[in-house]
Amino acid sequence: ITVLAGDTLPIDVYCHIPIMCEDRSLPYAYVPSKTDLGIAAGSKRPTCVIMIKPHEEYQETYDECLEEVSALPLPL
Repeated sequence: ITVLAGDTLPIDVYCHIPIMCEDRSLPYAYVPSKTDLGIAAGSKRPTCVIMIKPHEEYQETYDECLEEVSALPLPL
């Protein structure tokens, strides 16, 4: 699951990532703030993009998130 911060400027920093995700059928979603994304990832710094990979330690939670993200409509 790829999570992108919506307030990243310039957009050229990561504008290629959604296309790569779509080409590989990887789910992705946007969140409003790179500061919030960084905090959620356990960093003190703003973060533009994170990728969450499945792992046996948190597989059930990952599956729930994957289901939710996959149900979101694609951005226009």
